[in-house]
Amino acid sequence: MFFHQEFIPGLAIASYVIGDDKTKEVAIIDPTRDIDRYIDLAKRQGFRIRHVFETHVHADFVSGSAEFKDRLGEEVKIHVSGMGGAEWTPPYADHVVKDGEKIHMGDICFEAVHTPGHTLEHMSWALYDKSRSEDTPWVLFTGDFLFVGDVGRPDLLGKEAMQALGKQLYSSVFERLPKFEDFIEIFPGHGEGSLCGKAIGSRRSSTLGYERKFNVSLKEDNEQPWIDNLLSRMPIAPPYFARMKKVNSGMPKILGTNLPGQRRFTAKEVYAHACEDCLIVDVRSKEAFAGAHIPGSINIPLGANLPVWAGWVLPYDTPTLIVLDNPDDMKEVVTHLIRVGFDEIQGYLEDGIESWENHGYDTSTLKTISVKTLSTLLDDKPFILDVRTEREWNSGHIKGAHHIHGGLLQDRIDEVPKDRPVVVVCGSGYRGSIAASFLKRAGYEDVSNLLGGMSAWKAAGNQFK
Repeated sequence: MFFHQEFIPGLAIASYVIGDDKTKEVAIIDPTRDIDRYIDLAKRQGFRIRHVFETHVHADFVSGSAEFKDRLGEEVKIHVSGMGGAEWTPPYADHVVKDGEKIHMGDICFEAVHTPGHTLEHMSWALYDKSRSEDTPWVLFTGDFLFVGDVGRPDLLGKEAMQALGKQLYSSVFERLPKFEDFIEIFPGHGEGSLCGKAIGSRRSSTLGYERKFNVSLKEDNEQPWIDNLLSRMPIAPPYFARMKKVNSGMPKILGTNLPGQRRFTAKEVYAHACEDCLIVDVRSKEAFAGAHIPGSINIPLGANLPVWAGWVLPYDTPTLIVLDNPDDMKEVVTHLIRVGFDEIQGYLEDGIESWENHGYDTSTLKTISVKTLSTLLDDKPFILDVRTEREWNSGHIKGAHHIHGGLLQDRIDEVPKDRPVVVVCGSGYRGSIAASFLKRAGYEDVSNLLGGMSAWKAAGNQFK
């Protein structure tokens, strides 16, 4: 049996490629939208993709199932859960699965195990290697139901559904899981860093026995106290989660083999508004952005967290133009963005910010401030804006700082005064640059990003609350 876990940092997505050595057929579990990665892997291993299994309607990325159906047609069969009703049954499904159904692929068998709670329709998939045992599963692909160290959050469909889903999750944990042996290996749909749980561990697989022993969410308790404890201190869910649910329960836009955003725009074209009403997203480093950038552009530095923060702060359905250092990075940028549903990427600035400067067009800068300088300015009472998470804020913050999660800044921007210098603080400066760029775009003139963030502040021995 061929087994491969495809892990995407940042979004912390885990999908799986399972192949049968006898038939040379492959099944994909929870693929992302950039399906070439799976197709290329299958070809290299000499397999043909025949099945795609979805665990549920995803909230944090666009599923690749519709892309597979468009690309491979009748060669591939898409299996989705029908246990949540028509509203949560994607129209691109070839096979609407019920609890307990089995799909065979040579010496491999997949059994659908309905495990609601994170979502109504959620289906885990038990894997049997029939060459070893036809009666006892070896692996359980748990999607967003059970993680390493955690279980999936039941609050993503709103407050009205939260309690009902919490009860379903309790039942899935304490009534459905006991049928599986301790030695069953579990492979979840996410790892550490995903916001689909609140305490997901760093390891990407575990055994059910280990989780029963050390996963606090698998410890028996009365139903309501268990639900209350699970929901306490749950991190804020990004607003794009609701959009992804809608996209994945319907028909995602088919991208095909050609990625969007490949057009090159000259500096002259950009200045002349060739990309009318475009939002300019600058993916260069925070240091490069601070030195010079196109006025009104938003900085989200290229890296694993680009799609996470794009989902938090960028508007959907807005034409987008990218500024980067190296055009060879454009494929990576676009891949990050399409995973979370940004399809209106028009292109990129040819020859980068240097071409803009060489044409003599105006640039803006973003001030940075060291922790040493800030410590001497506290008596002048600058407005210190801390954009970290609530958990980070509670672990220590600069006295007198004002806390607004960076992803919520646009909704709470009126809390930030325009008549005082603003210093933006995050953990290391990355999120600070994103937030500061939004403030600059909104007309704030005296804005600085704290170099090194709270990490540098604490390292310098400065006091914090």
